[in-house]
Amino acid sequence: MIRIINLLLVMAVIGLSVGLYDIKYRAESADRQARQLEQRIAKEQEAIRVLRAEWSYLNQPERLQELAARYSALKPLTAAQIGSFEDVPMPHMADEFYAPSNRQPLGGYAGVAVSGMTGSTVR
Repeated sequence: MIRIINLLLVMAVIGLSVGLYDIKYRAESADRQARQLEQRIAKEQEAIRVLRAEWSYLNQPERLQELAARYSALKPLTAAQIGSFEDVPMPHMADEFYAPSNRQPLGGYAGVAVSGMTGSTVR
């Protein structure tokens, strides 16, 4: 009986040893992969820093202005190209009707929204 128990215990030790070595080699492999990933991340971060430096160099306003002057016939924008005072819309009559006498009337969509909301309920 004791021999059977001893034999079972020896087999258990051998099985546990094999399992322990397997776990050890898996852990070493995972550690190797983690180090490789960290190296790749460091290389990518360095590449990102280089690209950001290149981007900031390429987007310098002086450089862009010189390139625009050299390769295009663009001229600075003038106020007349944007519009005139005649293009500005006048306030709505509804704004003056619904505005309280002591406050300035709301213009644009704000006046329409306020005047449209009076007397209605929100559900």
